[in-house]
Formats: sequence, C-alpha cells, structure tokens
Amino acid sequence: MKFLLMIKQVPDTTMINVDENGNLIRTGVPSILDPYCEYALDMINRIKNNEDRIVAVTMGPLQAKEALLRCLELGADEAYLLSDKAFAGADTYATSRTLTAFVNKIAPDYDHIFCGKQAADGDTAQVPAELSRMLCIPQFYYVEGISRDLTGMTVIQNYGDEIRTCKLPHMSLISVSQGDLNRRLPSISMHLEAAKKEIQTLDRVSLGLGIFSVGLKGSKTKIVYSYSPKSEHKCTIIDGTDPSTAAKHILEGIK
Repeated sequence: MKFLLMIKQVPDTTMINVDENGNLIRTGVPSILDPYCEYALDMINRIKNNEDRIVAVTMGPLQAKEALLRCLELGADEAYLLSDKAFAGADTYATSRTLTAFVNKIAPDYDHIFCGKQAADGDTAQVPAELSRMLCIPQFYYVEGISRDLTGMTVIQNYGDEIRTCKLPHMSLISVSQGDLNRRLPSISMHLEAAKKEIQTLDRVSLGLGIFSVGLKGSKTKIVYSYSPKSEHKCTIIDGTDPSTAAKHILEGIK
C-alpha cells in the first residue's frame, strides 16, 4: 500500500505566547512537526508492512524540510516539499487545492491519506475536510485507533459521546486525533539514514497550478482584524476564615 501523510510545520506550542492583539508571537520560537501529524505517522507505522510506502508531504517555505526530515527519521520512505513564493498567504482552501494538485499529479496511485485532525497553530481543522471534498473521497474524523487484517483496515472514531468502528473503503482520508505518548523515537541510525534521503521540492508550475489559484490570490478567507476578547467581569476574593463575616461580604456584594 501507498500511504500519503499530509503534515505541517508549526511553532512549538509549549513555548509560544500571544501579544496584546491576539496574534501568535513566532519570533524566537523553534518550529516542530505538528504533534497531530506525528500521531498520524505513528499510526501508519503500526499497520505498515515491509512492502508498504509512506510518502510525507507538506506545503511551506524551505525551512519546512526540517519537519519532513523528522518524518523520514520516524519511518517515512519519501518526502515532498511544495514550496513557491506564490504559495505565501494561503488559507486552508488554497492550501487544500495545492495538496490536491500534488495528489492528482504526483501520487494518484495512493491507497489512503492520513492527516492530523488539526494544526496546533491554527486549530481550524479545515484542510482534511476540504482535501477529502476536492478529491471526492470519504473522510474519517477523530480517529484514535486502527487495525489491519486480510479483509482490510478498520478505524475507531471517538466523537466524545459516541464511539464508531468503521471499515475503510479504498482511498479514504483519515484524520488522527490522538496518539500513543510512548510511541517510538528515532534512534541515531534512523537519524543517519534519514539524512541520506532526498527531499524533493516542487513549485507551482510543477504542480500545474495557475497564479490565481494558489497562495493569497487563491484564498477565500480575508482576515481583517484579530484580537483576544477582554473580560469585564471582576473577581473579589473573600477571606473565609470567619464564615459569618465572609457571608456578610457576599450578601453586600449581591445586593
């Protein structure tokens, strides 16, 4: 089988802060492979046979090769970077269109596509859904478990108040929402082997995309302004050592 893994490089969410306007402060924050994407790769590794191939793909600047290298260290066999100045400013729609062009032009012989359920920096969770719609394939969301036997592959979806067990049809898109915290980490030999592999770079022309169908020009979302809502509620802490006095303060406060 050929598994396509759509990944994203994101700022390390454990080190990121937000400014007074609600914007992420990315300066000085290291970039990492999105944790949900790493969960997805680990899930593929659990069902992968020796003859299977894992192809990792991302759209981004040249520095996104670091995230692809991480995928190669963790078991991916091939890696593609979709990079072009024209891709800058893409919203989820334009991103999905670029990924769709890659699938149709470079890897139409895939068996299944895996994604993280959402990116840790944007949290929109729109790309997997848009990608499945553009490719006209079914999507299985909130996947927490997967198994494989001679009859095919089965996933477990957790919707919070409902658990579903579903058989995957050929050419499905799987959004992974949870991973194993004890998953394997790359050894030194895996790191050295990954460094020998080529990460192929494809631009807009290679994918056969027009200038007005990618990046900011091909986006349908225009962010006018973003901010963090400020709460006007005030909090008063009352010393409860003397319950009688504390009760009087509470009564005065609610009059």
